[in-house]
Amino acid sequence: MIYLTGDCHGDFSRFSRKQRMQLPFDITENDFVILCGDMGLLWAQDREFTYNKKWLSALPFTILWVQGNHENYDMIAEYPVRAWHGGKVRHIVEDKIILLERGQVFEMEGKRFFTFGGASSHDIQGGILDRSSPDYARDRRRANKSGLPYRVRGVSWWEQELPSAAEMQEGRRNLSESGYAVDYVITHCLSGRMQDQLENVLAAGQPIGEGAKEKRNRDKDILTDYFDEIEEKLQYQHWFCGHYHENLRLDEKHTVLYKDIIGLSDWG
Repeated sequence: MIYLTGDCHGDFSRFSRKQRMQLPFDITENDFVILCGDMGLLWAQDREFTYNKKWLSALPFTILWVQGNHENYDMIAEYPVRAWHGGKVRHIVEDKIILLERGQVFEMEGKRFFTFGGASSHDIQGGILDRSSPDYARDRRRANKSGLPYRVRGVSWWEQELPSAAEMQEGRRNLSESGYAVDYVITHCLSGRMQDQLENVLAAGQPIGEGAKEKRNRDKDILTDYFDEIEEKLQYQHWFCGHYHENLRLDEKHTVLYKDIIGLSDWG
């Protein structure tokens, strides 16, 4: 069985035995749980990383994930790319914690999944600071004084949060070989068109979560434009994403996930 959930940002309490016992299903050693980005495991080479990696590896199920925007892409690059279920992956822990690379088509349990992680960070109103800049100390003082969120290049922000031209082209090629037809799409963010629809739903006062507190009218970027392009051609049953800190079925073909864990068989 395959299950899905949204952003963790390094908080894996939803996978604790106590929390899992409250679910209407059991997640077993034969199951996969897919995280739709911002896992937050690979952030720093520290004791927290070592502890979390060991703790997650002891869970009965296998964790699969796509990149979010809040990931340490330098750490990710340290793990070699390998073939798995028809696509490219990186095993963070062998057969237990597996990153699904961008632009891949995987076959699992008789279904085909197109995966493409990444998104633009929107918690950067205070800027993206560069430690190599001679003005770094001054810039950081100004950012702290402003009270606005900011990120530091190579510490809490990486430009690889958005894909390269080669990654996007690989996605097009793999989809073309699949006849532009898959069962499910797993991403971190939505297409530009669907992102607009999400903003309209939130603005209309539908039941919402933490995402409503964040920036409205999120900017478009090369990735949201890329997903617009793909959606015009792609045949699929359902598209799942994270990023927006909402648990919301946006329409009959798009679901935004945050802390909920859902079974794939219930969402056609």
